[in-house]
Amino acid sequence: MPMYPSRTIVAGMLVLTLGLAGCADANTAVEPGTEAAGVTIPYDPPVVVTTSRVLNDSEMGKLIPPDSIDDNPISRWAKEKLGIIQNSMWVLVDEAALLHKTKLALTGDEPIPDVLYLNDAVLPQLLDDIAESGRFMDIEEAFETYASPRMKEAYAKNPDVWRTVTANGKKWGLPQISDGKVGDPILWIRQDWLDAAGLGPPTTIEELETALDAFTNMDPDGNGKKDTFGLALAGKNSLNGWLADASFLFGAYGDQPHQWNRLPDGSLAYGSVQPEVKKALERLRTWYDRGWLHRDFGTHDELTAANLFVAGEAGVVSGPGWMGGWPLGEVHEDENGFKPEYRPIPFPAGEDGKIGRRGSKVSYGSYIFRKDFPYTEALFRYWDEVYGALVEDPESDFMHGFGENYDYKIVDGKYVYDFKGATTTVANLLLIAPGSTPQGVLKESLEQRVYRGQIESPYEKKLAETSSKLFLEGKIVGDRQLAYAQKDQFLGVPTPAMRTKWPALQKLEKETFLKIVYGKEEADAFDAFVRSWREHGGDEITREVNAWDASVD
Repeated sequence: MPMYPSRTIVAGMLVLTLGLAGCADANTAVEPGTEAAGVTIPYDPPVVVTTSRVLNDSEMGKLIPPDSIDDNPISRWAKEKLGIIQNSMWVLVDEAALLHKTKLALTGDEPIPDVLYLNDAVLPQLLDDIAESGRFMDIEEAFETYASPRMKEAYAKNPDVWRTVTANGKKWGLPQISDGKVGDPILWIRQDWLDAAGLGPPTTIEELETALDAFTNMDPDGNGKKDTFGLALAGKNSLNGWLADASFLFGAYGDQPHQWNRLPDGSLAYGSVQPEVKKALERLRTWYDRGWLHRDFGTHDELTAANLFVAGEAGVVSGPGWMGGWPLGEVHEDENGFKPEYRPIPFPAGEDGKIGRRGSKVSYGSYIFRKDFPYTEALFRYWDEVYGALVEDPESDFMHGFGENYDYKIVDGKYVYDFKGATTTVANLLLIAPGSTPQGVLKESLEQRVYRGQIESPYEKKLAETSSKLFLEGKIVGDRQLAYAQKDQFLGVPTPAMRTKWPALQKLEKETFLKIVYGKEEADAFDAFVRSWREHGGDEITREVNAWDASVD
C-alpha cells in the first residue's frame, strides 16, 4: 500500500457536519472532512457506505489474495484518506441480474444500497420507477452544495449528461461523463494491401470504392486465391453498431440511421426514415452486388465482422480508434514471419464533401443515491479524488494507477506499468468514479502529447509504456474528426408508445434495410417502409420524443 501524501482539498468544497470531532492539535477541534494545518482530516470514526457490484468470474479472478471485494487497495485508500468504508450490499454477475434485483427492491420494502451504479442499458428501464418510488435522492441540491469547482466545471462543459437522469423535472442521479469520443469510429485499412494495389489511403467514397474493388479482385494477400473482400460489415444487430459499422457511408449522405437526430428547425427526427438513408442503402447494395461485402454480412455481429478483418479476409473495417490496442495490437507474426500492416485513416468524404459518423454517448451510466443518505458529501469528495487522475492532477493519489501490483508496480524504487498480469480491472472496485476525462477540460489529449514525444509526467510515462504506436495513431485520427460526430439526441427513457410499438418498428426497419442491400427488394421498398413506420407508431413516437426534448431543456 503506497503512502498517500497530504494535500489540500479543492478550494471551495463545502462539508457535511456529522457531529464528529477530530483534532489538529491539543487545543483545536475540526469537523471531519475539513482541513487543519493543510492536512485533510478523514471521517473519524469512518462512515460506512453501501453499494452494489456487478463483477463476473474473470474480474473476481484478478483479485490478488488476500484482497477481496471490500478489502483491496482502493477500499484501504478510501478508509485511510477519507474515512469511508466500502460495503458491497449486492454482488451480482451481470447487468440483467442488477436490473432484476433493483426492480424487486423498488416494488417492495427490501433495503437498497446507499449508492447504485446503473449503466446506460439499465438506467432508462428504471428511471421512471426511481423517480416515482420516493426512495432515491434528487441530486441537484447536493450537487450545488458539495461539488468541487472543478467538478462543476466538468458538468458545465458537458450539460447534456443531465438529460440522462432527468424525470419529472428533477435530476435523479449523478451521471458519469463520457469523453465524448471513446466510441467514435474511424477507418482501419490494410496498408500492405494498399501498397500491393499501388493505392494511397482513400479520402473520398469513390477512392474507397477503388480500394474495395482491389481488395476483392486483385489478390491483395498474394496467395493466388480469390478469398478476400473489401469491407467487414456487421448487419446482425444494426448497420451502425459499436464496431464494423457503416456510419461513414450514411454520414457521407448527411444523416445517421438507428438514432434520433436534430433537424435544422431544432426538432428531433428518427434518422432511419430520412431520404438520405435511402441513398446510402442503394450504394451499399451496389457494394454487395460487386462482392465487396461478405455474402452473409447480415448474420454477422460486431465481433464476428471485426474478426474477419483481423483474420485477413477483409481489407477495411470501421471501428473506434482504440482498436489499435485491441484487437489489432494483439496480432503477431505468423509462422512465416509475416505480420499485417494496419493503418488508421479518417472517414472519407461523400460526393459533396460531407463527412459524418455515429457519435459516442454523452454518458455510459449514472450513480443514484438512497434518499436521506447522510454522507452525500463523502461521495462528492470521493468523486473529486478519483477525478484528479483523469485531469492529470500532479498531486493525485492515483497518478500511477489504482492499485499497486494491479496496474502498476514499484521495482527498485521506480514505477513500472507494463508487467505480466497487469490489469486495469481494479478500477471496477471504486465506490464512485467520474467516467472518463470530460470534453473541454484538457487543452491537448494525453495521446497526442505522448505521440509527439512528451513523456514527462507519470500519466504520460504510463501511457507511453503501455500503449503501442498504432493505438496512439488511432486515437489521434479519431480526435481529428471530432467535428463530424453525429450523436443520438434522444437520451431519455422509452416513451409510452415506444414500450409497445418500438420492437415491431425495429424489426421492420432491420428487415427492410437488409432486403434492400441483399437485393431482395428494390430501393423503393424504403419508401413503403417509411409510410408503414409512420402509420404504425412512428409519428406518435416522434411526437413523444419531441415532448421529452422540450421537457428537459
